Amino acid sequence: MHLLYPKTSIFFLLIFFVCPSMVYPQKTYNDSINTYFGQIEDLLKKSKDHKEDFLDIDFLLDKQERVSGTEKVCTLLKLYSAYAYKSLENARSYNQKALQLSENIGYVKGELSAKFNEAYLLFVNGQFNEAMLLAENVSRKATFENYPEVHADTYALISYIHTERGEYDMALETGLRLLDIAEKSQNEYLFMRASAALSHYYLRMENYRMALSYCLKGLHYVIRLKKIQFIFPKIDEIGRMTAKLEGAEKALEVYSFYLDVEKKIASPGSYIQSIVYMNIADIYISTNQYEKAQEYLTQALELNYQNNYRFRIPRALILQAELFLKTKDTTNALLYYEKSIDAAKDINAFDVVKTSSAILANLYEKTNQLSKAYEYNTLHKAIRDSLFSNEKEQKIVILETRRKIKEVTQKQKILELENETQKARYNTIIIVLVFILLIGSFGAYAYFKVRNKNRLLYRKTIELAQVQVSMRQKLQQLETKETKVSEIDPSEDDRRLKTSKTLDDTITNIILKRLDTLEQEHFFLDHSCSLREVAKQLKTNPKYLSQVVNQEKRMSFSNYINELRIGYLLTFLLEDPDFKYNKLSYIATCVGYNNLNTFNAAFKKRQGILPSFFINELIQESKPKKV
Repeated sequence: MHLLYPKTSIFFLLIFFVCPSMVYPQKTYNDSINTYFGQIEDLLKKSKDHKEDFLDIDFLLDKQERVSGTEKVCTLLKLYSAYAYKSLENARSYNQKALQLSENIGYVKGELSAKFNEAYLLFVNGQFNEAMLLAENVSRKATFENYPEVHADTYALISYIHTERGEYDMALETGLRLLDIAEKSQNEYLFMRASAALSHYYLRMENYRMALSYCLKGLHYVIRLKKIQFIFPKIDEIGRMTAKLEGAEKALEVYSFYLDVEKKIASPGSYIQSIVYMNIADIYISTNQYEKAQEYLTQALELNYQNNYRFRIPRALILQAELFLKTKDTTNALLYYEKSIDAAKDINAFDVVKTSSAILANLYEKTNQLSKAYEYNTLHKAIRDSLFSNEKEQKIVILETRRKIKEVTQKQKILELENETQKARYNTIIIVLVFILLIGSFGAYAYFKVRNKNRLLYRKTIELAQVQVSMRQKLQQLETKETKVSEIDPSEDDRRLKTSKTLDDTITNIILKRLDTLEQEHFFLDHSCSLREVAKQLKTNPKYLSQVVNQEKRMSFSNYINELRIGYLLTFLLEDPDFKYNKLSYIATCVGYNNLNTFNAAFKKRQGILPSFFINELIQESKPKKV
C-alpha cells in the first residue's frame, strides 16, 4: 500500500477523504463557512437581549456604577474588552481600575486578568519583549487548575508573541500544549484559545488549510460561548485564508459579510479595522483594482499611525510599496520598502527586514544604483545566513552589517582620493586576506572531514535500505507460498484484551500480531498517528501497547513510529527513482510528519545525517557519469 503521490494536491485530497479530522468536520469548504456565518447572524438577532455579552458600552457603564466588589471588577474588565480594539487609552484606564480594585479586595483572578490585559495591550503596541515578560509572570501564577481562562489567555498570547518574533517552533509547542490541556479537560474556553493560537501560527507559516481548520474550530467555540469581541477577528482570518485557498472573489464575499455585520452591531474598533482594510487592499492589489486598493490602504495607514499599532505598520508600508510598483512608480516603491525596514527594526521584526532588503537589492540593481543594491544585498544575506534566534543577537547582526558596509564604502572613497593612504589600505587588505585564508583552510579541513563522515554514513544508510528492500521482497515471496495459517479467534482476542488485568504472553502476542498487520498497512504514514489512536485500532489500551512496544521493540512508541517511517522512506527512495526529486517538505509530509524540523531530527537521529544530504547524494549517484 503506497501513500506517496507525486502531486501535493492529490495528497491533500486524500487527507480530506481519509482523515477529515485534520481539516474540519463539515461537508465542504463553502458549507462550513456558510454554516458559521448563519450562526453568527442568528446570534446577532439576540444582541438586544444580551447587552452584557455584546459588550454594550452604555449598559456596562451604567452597571459599573451600581455594583461593587468582584462584580464591579468583572464589569470593569468587560469595559476593557469593549474598548480594547477601539481606544487603547480607555481600555487601559478601565483595566487599571479593575487591577486596583482587585488588589484592594484581594480578588486574585481579577488581578491576574488585569495583568494579562496589560500584557496584551503591550503586544498590540508591538512591545513584544515587555509583553512576554508580563505574560510569563502571569502564567506562573495562573495555573489551569485554579484559573483556566486566564491560563488559556496567557498561553495563547505567549504563542502569538513567539510567532511574531519568528520563534515558530516555540509558538507551535505552546499552542499544542494548550490544546492538549483542552482535550484532557474538555474545557471549551481552552479549545477556543488553543485554536486561535494554532490558527495564528499556521497562517504565518502559510499553511492556510490548517490555519482555516483551527480558525473554524475556534469560531465554533466563540459562538457557543458568546465571546462577541472575537467574531470580527475570526471573520477577518477567514477572509485572509479564503483569498489564498479560493481566490480574491470568494474572499471579497467574506469581507462583504464582515462589513454587513459591522452595520448590525457596534464597530470592532480601529485595531481590527486597520488589519481588515489592509487585507482588503491586498486583495484589490492582486486583482489590479488599484484605486480601491489605495482607498483602503490609506485608511489602514492612518489608523495604524494614529493608534501606534507598530507591528502592523511594516506590513502596511510593504503593501503601499507593492501598490507603487504595480502602478510603475518605482521611486516611491523604493522609499516605502526602506520605510518598512526602519519600522520593522523598531519592533525587531527581522522577517520583514529580510524580505524587504531582498526586494530593495533587486530593485536598486534594476535601476543601476549598484552601491545601494550592494548595501541591501549584504543586509539580506546577513539576516538570511544568521544562525541566531535571539532578537537582540539578530539586531546586533544588522547593526554590525550596516557598520561594515559603511566602512567598506568609506575605504573605497579614500582609496580613490589619497595615494599614500592607498598603500596602507592595500597592506591591511593583504593581512585580512591572509587571515581569511587561514580561517578558510581550517574551515575547509573541517568541512571535508565532516563530509567524509557523512559519506560513510550515507553508504551505511544505502546498504541498510537495500537490505530492507531485499528482506521485504523475500517476505512477499514467502507469503505467496504459504497456505492457511491457524489464527486465534479475533473475538477471543478482544475478550482477552478487555478482561485480562495483567500483560501475559498471550496478550503480548495478540498485540504484536495486530501491530504487525498495521505495519503492513503502513499505519505510521498517518499524520494523526498516536499511541492513543493506534491502541484504539488494536482494541487495547495505550498502557498495554506502550509496554509491548517497550519490551518487544526495545524502544519508546515515538521512536518506534520514527523507525518505521524512516525505514519505509529509505526503501521507497530506492524503489521509486522519481520520488527523490520532490521537495523535502513534501517528502516529510508523505511519510507522516507535519513538521520539517521533526522529520530532520528523526532522520538524523536514526541515520546520523540529514535527509537533505542523503537525498542529494542519491540524486548525484543516479546521474549518468561522464565518460
